[in-house]
Amino acid sequence: MLQEWFCSHEEGPTLEELCLLLEMQTKQKATVQRWLQTLRGIDVEWEDHSARSLHLLRPEPQQPSIQISAAETLRYLATGVVQWEELPVEERSQVPEALRIGLSRMYLTSMLQEKEPLEQSDHLCNFFQWAEQPICSWTASQDIRYLSPEVTLVEDGIASDFARSWQVAGSDVLKQVQESFLKDLKEYCEIYQLEDAYRAYRNLIITQPALRFVDYRQQLDRPELRPLREFLRQHQSYIDLDKFAEEDVYHFCPRCKYVQRHRADGSHHCRNHFCEMLCAKTSSGKVTSIPKEEASQWIVVTPGIYIYGTLPGIWEVDLAAELSELGIRVTLWPHIDQYDLLVELTRKVRWAIDVKDWTYLDEERLKRVQYQAETTETFIVFPDEREDYLRIRVRREQLEPELKGVRLRLFSEVIADAKAILEQKKNA
Repeated sequence: MLQEWFCSHEEGPTLEELCLLLEMQTKQKATVQRWLQTLRGIDVEWEDHSARSLHLLRPEPQQPSIQISAAETLRYLATGVVQWEELPVEERSQVPEALRIGLSRMYLTSMLQEKEPLEQSDHLCNFFQWAEQPICSWTASQDIRYLSPEVTLVEDGIASDFARSWQVAGSDVLKQVQESFLKDLKEYCEIYQLEDAYRAYRNLIITQPALRFVDYRQQLDRPELRPLREFLRQHQSYIDLDKFAEEDVYHFCPRCKYVQRHRADGSHHCRNHFCEMLCAKTSSGKVTSIPKEEASQWIVVTPGIYIYGTLPGIWEVDLAAELSELGIRVTLWPHIDQYDLLVELTRKVRWAIDVKDWTYLDEERLKRVQYQAETTETFIVFPDEREDYLRIRVRREQLEPELKGVRLRLFSEVIADAKAILEQKKNA
C-alpha cells in the first residue's frame, strides 16, 4: 500500500490520507498511528511533529517469501559439493539434492537482485569452475559477516575445508539446513553478547511458531529483539503460511501451535506423532483455525526449526513455568544456551538442567552434557511421558557413574525435589 503511494507521490501521506488508502474512517487515525508504530524503525520512519515526513526505509517489499538467506544457500552448496565428491565416479553425473537446491537458490537470488543469472546454475562443469573462485565473488555473500575473501567451495579439485565445515549431516538436508539457523543465531548472539535477545527469539519460535505477520513485526520492535534485526534480515526462520501449505481451512495443533497436516480422509492431525498422542491423552486445548482468505497474513517457522527448535523447546518452557509457579527463580538458556535452565532454589542451591525429549537413551550423547561447576547439581531431565520407553528410573543407576557427576531425572522428580527443598527452607 505504501509502495503504491510512493510510486505516484514524492512526499509521504498524512494520517488522513492513510485512512483513505486503508478504506478506514478518518476518526480511526489513532488506530493507523498505532499500526505505523509497529513498523517504525523496521519498514518506515518519520520526523516527529513534521508533516509528510513519513518515508520507507527500504525501497523493496520486505516479505519473508522473497528473502533468500545467503548463508543457507552456501550450506546447501557446501553439503552438495561434499556429497558429490563422495559419489562413485560413474555416478557423478547425478546432482545431489542439496547441490540442486543450492544452485536453484543462487539462480533465484541473482534474478531477484536483477543481475544476470549465474551460468553454473544448470551446468555442473561451469559450477565447479566457479566453485574454485572466492565465494565473495557472489554478490549475495557480502551479507555474511566474517567471511574471508580467500574462501572457496572447491580447492585443488576437492571440497575445501570451508565446504566440509559448512556441510550439514542427516537424511533430510532441507530440515538440517533450516536447523542450522539455530546454530547461527547462537553464534551471532555469542559474538555480540545478546543473551536477552537470544532468549526472547528462542521463546518466540517455541511459543508462537505460527502468527500473523503484523504480530511478528511488533515482536521485532520489542527492545530485546531490536539487536537481531540485521541477523534476521539475512536468515530466514519464518515462511509464508500459504506458501508452506495450501488448505481451504488451516488448523493449528492445540499443544505445539503449528499448522496441522491434512489427512486423506479429510481429518487433520499434528505433524509430530508424539505431540498428537499427547493431545489425545490430555485433551489439551481447542484446535484453532483460520480460513484460506486469511492465510496470506500468517507466517510459520520452517519445518526444520519446528522439529529442532519448537518441539523440544516446549518441554523446556513448560518445566521453567512449573518451577517458576513454585516461586523459584528460573533462567532459560543461560549464558546463551550453555544449558537449558538455571534453577536457583536458595542462595546455596542452584541447579543446571538440560531437558531431553528422546525416544531412546543414547549413552554417547548423554556423555556430552557437561557438569556445570557454577551449580550444586547438574541434571539431564526427561518428560515423564517418555518413561515407558526410556526407563530412566531403572537405567540411571547403570548410566550415571559414567556421566561425571551429571544425574538423570524425570520432570516429576525435579518438581518433587524442588518442593522438598523449599519446604526445608520454609521450616528452617
